[in-house]
Amino acid sequence: MFKKINFDEKEKKKLISLLVVGALCVISLVAINFLQGKQETSKTNQEESVAKQNEEGDSKVSSEKDDLEKQLTAILQEINGSGDVSVMITYDNSEEIEPAYNSSATKETTSETDSSGGERTVETSSENKTLVTSDSSNPIVIKTKEAKIKGVLVVASGAKDAQVKQTLYEAVQTALQISGHQVEVYAK
Repeated sequence: MFKKINFDEKEKKKLISLLVVGALCVISLVAINFLQGKQETSKTNQEESVAKQNEEGDSKVSSEKDDLEKQLTAILQEINGSGDVSVMITYDNSEEIEPAYNSSATKETTSETDSSGGERTVETSSENKTLVTSDSSNPIVIKTKEAKIKGVLVVASGAKDAQVKQTLYEAVQTALQISGHQVEVYAK
């Protein structure tokens, strides 16, 4: 059933060389897949960390917005004659967080001239960005841009009096450093 094949020394060396090269290729492919899997896991973990921090940041921002409304309500109620005060603040956008990145860019230009005088220029460029994290795997934040206030609505029982209404109006402008067209004061 099986026939014995006889190889001379040259053929044996070629066969062994091919088997060694084939084994090295298989080992290389396995190693590359393993390393890529680790890198993807690392990137996924970093992305999850950024998403988690953004979620925490969103709840923190929401809490800070509520705190600002409560502080403004409390201070406006202290104004003589204001009475019961309610405040609502609207925002144009949310807080923006800019994380730190390590980046490297390369640009390569190759010029070729053929024998008939034709010329070809090839430009290749690449950029690599990596998120910078702290020891606890949280992204490092370069800067945080606060949410921009769009408008403020104040409803106060004392706003029936023009003097109190004007005082509340000016107090909101001063406290939040916003322009007058962004503030409305109404009586309850």
